Amino acid sequence: MSYSAIARAAWRCVVLAAALAAPAVAQPSPDPPKDAPPYQAPARPDDGSNMVLTVEKLQKGFDPPRPLLVWAIGSSFTNGLGNGERLKGLIRERFPDAPEIVYKKQAGCSTSYHYCRGWARHLVIPDQPDVVLLYNFGKPEELEQLITELRRNTTADIIVGTLHWVTPQKPVWPDPDADTTHQDFAAMREMCRRLGVEFVENRRELTEYMLAAGLVPDNMLADSVHETRFAADCTVQNIARHFHAAEKPGYDPRSRERRIEVTSASVTLTGNWMPTPAADAAATTASRLTSDGSLEVAFTGNRIDLIGHSFPNGGKAAVLIDGRPSGELPVFYTSYVQPDAKNVPHPPMPPRDRCPHAVGLGPAEKIVPQQWTITMTSDTGDYDLVGSVTGPDGTGNNTKPFTSTSGQITIDPAMWRAAATNRTGDRFTFEVTRCTVAEVDFAAAPPGKFRLRLAQNLENGPHTLKLVAQGNGPIAVAAFDVFEPPLK
Repeated sequence: MSYSAIARAAWRCVVLAAALAAPAVAQPSPDPPKDAPPYQAPARPDDGSNMVLTVEKLQKGFDPPRPLLVWAIGSSFTNGLGNGERLKGLIRERFPDAPEIVYKKQAGCSTSYHYCRGWARHLVIPDQPDVVLLYNFGKPEELEQLITELRRNTTADIIVGTLHWVTPQKPVWPDPDADTTHQDFAAMREMCRRLGVEFVENRRELTEYMLAAGLVPDNMLADSVHETRFAADCTVQNIARHFHAAEKPGYDPRSRERRIEVTSASVTLTGNWMPTPAADAAATTASRLTSDGSLEVAFTGNRIDLIGHSFPNGGKAAVLIDGRPSGELPVFYTSYVQPDAKNVPHPPMPPRDRCPHAVGLGPAEKIVPQQWTITMTSDTGDYDLVGSVTGPDGTGNNTKPFTSTSGQITIDPAMWRAAATNRTGDRFTFEVTRCTVAEVDFAAAPPGKFRLRLAQNLENGPHTLKLVAQGNGPIAVAAFDVFEPPLK
């Protein structure tokens, strides 16, 4: 039997299963081309094996409530998937009681996996999402570097999709595994298996449908490389089917995220703590302290959140981690490198793609939180770096490695995109901030039960957190949520 015949037979089976099992789609798909049958992508038993935490959150929600956050980064291929509304609708069909879903994306013109590492570092990782979606192109080693950076710094489930057919690939149609300049499918498949990343065989699945429907790549393309609305919807359906409770979970969710109740043996209370009265909070499991005292909890991971209860007359508690005031810990994030709106235009590339996609930090003991500005001083790549606190901190060229005079900032020229297009006067700004909370104000917190991220970007290992009441009002602590990324 030919590949086409096998695909056609397989697709008929899928359509039948979809008709019998899949719920109605709230937002209908665009019409298919050439009177082809509608596209449907029901979940299969193994789908979602590496989405265990995500599925648990969709099923159980969050306490206290918060949205489930999905971050998508990539090129115009990523942008072609839309603004997330279709994906959110398909997820909610499978999980009707799911919490609010927030979809964020950053997409640029031909922005490969390589340059997406900067966006992962400066946008995605500080946001600590629940899911990261990578529907993009690039070399396998670049994808692995991107996944590794995400895996070392977040507990997010990662979902990677193979790309649709484009016009330059027509000579190898209809072999979905034939090598292309966009992706190495065999290497991606093995990498995702090894790293526990959810892998979407989008290209294979689209090929099966197209062959069964008598379609060719041109029928699914809006131009030489971008999908039609219908084809993009098919891709979104292929991604959405992986938001599914797999028969065999790929990992233990408690190995990455876990809650430590205040009544746990890991928590030591000092002072006159008492159960929180129901009138003070939605739950009675919290412990309340009205005078001086402290709470200490041992945990393993790189992030810890407080689950507490606020009071109009609530007091404050100082935060210490590993015996040091949290507000002094040498843990920092660098924000997105923002090109100035007045930068010299250089079509067709938008300003955000003509800049350093990533900057680095020097030794932690040298870092001073502040805003930084890079200003181009020539048309041949020269620039000055100035800090809002440090002041002038060195000159460099965007084709050469740079370390600032103070040692605080490093810039790898390999992460500076379209360096030759920058012109005198172009500016780029970013901010370095400490990612810890020095104290908790139980009066200023949101009313009722609240969540507060106390620290993140810690060394991924064992730590001790201590809250010390200041004696200026009641404080109430219910639990701590701990996050341990799967890679050290």
